[in-house]
Amino acid sequence: MTLHASLLGKKFTALLGLDLALADFLTEIGLNPANAGIVLDDPVTSQDHQRKDLIANRLVAEAKNRQVVIFTHDLVFLTMLARAADALNVGILTHWMEKDSTGRPGQISLDDCPATTPRYRDTQKAQKTLAEAKTFTGSMRLKLIQRGMAELRRTVEEIIPYHLLKEVVNRWSDRIIVTGLKKVNWNQDLIADIIKTYEDLSAYIEGHSHSEEQIGAPPELRHLEDMITRVNDLKKRAKPERIA
Repeated sequence: MTLHASLLGKKFTALLGLDLALADFLTEIGLNPANAGIVLDDPVTSQDHQRKDLIANRLVAEAKNRQVVIFTHDLVFLTMLARAADALNVGILTHWMEKDSTGRPGQISLDDCPATTPRYRDTQKAQKTLAEAKTFTGSMRLKLIQRGMAELRRTVEEIIPYHLLKEVVNRWSDRIIVTGLKKVNWNQDLIADIIKTYEDLSAYIEGHSHSEEQIGAPPELRHLEDMITRVNDLKKRAKPERIA
């Protein structure tokens, strides 16, 4: 027990040191009249979700004044950065670095990243996929249409906690905003339409096995266009808050 307490104490001291170092660094650049950019490498190593969220918001706020470049392997932190950027109306550009099929590191995909939650809060990803699908024919077009359907299904999943339930419960956070329940505008017709749209989208994607008799002809561009319209309508109807 003594050894465990000793190790825990050292870890806590190390984390406190990292917090203070980051706070000191941000204070120092805030006092520096030069508007130089900053580069940070994994600034939230070993931090808990609460501290990650605080740091993400602080760094995004700093990005209003200067360029901020962050390297991270933490997808949760990336999601927090994207969410903070959306809330503070700060532009965010992501690049994805990984190994290639032979294990060679340093391969960079510009303006790309593992998909984060905020990217699915509207239908823009599906709209881009639709535009891309229009440039292809045959099996490649079908594959893109199915991808667009899957992206829309994810958007429907995001509509529920973010718009319908007014973020009473947030992913990556232990906090439950009980008073937010007053804003929830529960509409049974809307719920039925959300479920129906979700089921229709599921019927189009490759993640489910369907008989040819059930699915009929492969989905076409017009089907994806129609589903984009339906999901946009769901979002519009889910956004209003309940009037007391």
